[in-house]
Amino acid sequence: MSFAEILEAVDTLPIEEKIELSELIQKKLIEEKRTILANEIKDANRELIETKIKHQTIEEIMNDLTYEL
Repeated sequence: MSFAEILEAVDTLPIEEKIELSELIQKKLIEEKRTILANEIKDANRELIETKIKHQTIEEIMNDLTYEL
């Protein structure tokens, strides 16, 4: 089913079902974003443990950036 076909199908729904569908999609997007964020945090923690990155304060990061320029 193409995106256009999906949109056409949604157009035929009653307003209540459109609202329900919208809320369901929003919940799924939130959950997907949480999963992505959790994976990024796991990766960052792993890199920190493997010393691929180092723990720095914001001031240290800004100093490093200024030095690199």
